[in-house]
Amino acid sequence: MTLPPLNQLEAAAELVPDLALVGAHEHAHAADSRVDDLEVALDRGVGDRIEDGAAVRVELHVGRLAIEKDPATLVESFRQAHAAVGEAAIFCVAGAGPEADSVRKALPFALHCGFLPRERLAELYADADLFVFPSPTETCGLVALEAMASGLPVIGAGAGGIRESIMPGITGHLIEPGNATEFATAIQSLVKDREKREAMGQAARAFAQGRDWSRELDQLEAIYRRARDTTAAVAAPTSWPTTTSVT
Repeated sequence: MTLPPLNQLEAAAELVPDLALVGAHEHAHAADSRVDDLEVALDRGVGDRIEDGAAVRVELHVGRLAIEKDPATLVESFRQAHAAVGEAAIFCVAGAGPEADSVRKALPFALHCGFLPRERLAELYADADLFVFPSPTETCGLVALEAMASGLPVIGAGAGGIRESIMPGITGHLIEPGNATEFATAIQSLVKDREKREAMGQAARAFAQGRDWSRELDQLEAIYRRARDTTAAVAAPTSWPTTTSVT
């Protein structure tokens, strides 16, 4: 078995967003540095929600808008939640991809930010109150960890690697993949319950801060070494069963 050198693994880590960068922007609400679409949100009270206790909450989704990310569930859950909470929440979608136009058309009430550079994305996380991520195909779910690093509870699909980050009822909620109604119900619950939302956000941030690339790469390298050093081989069968030999 040929293992990638550790320096290649470290180089791969450099390609993903820096959680420290995201976390450092927590509560960064400078209006002059926000993405253009958030100027609309500012007029509706988003920027002042921390200072004056306004009821408006920002529900955020970040990710590639492609079929494998299940944008249909995102759209339907946002529609249902918007119908239930009305002006108490602003729904925001950041990301690009082949389904971006259809998502924009399906959610005319939402703010659509498109693709954002990392610094602007960190500011957007800081302006949000909770993160919604229905993709069932994540191997890790880095955007969920970015959101958690900014103190956001995450409502995610109970599938793939994201399950390693979300502790149900503590750092967010895990929802049955494709169940838009359950996603919408979870959104409504956290929009209405500030105490629970903030407690989950604090727990999410603490969890994200505990993640460490160096430690996790060391663990991965150790797993590879064990696999390389395993000398026991599974013996190949000398014959295969046939339809006449199986009873």
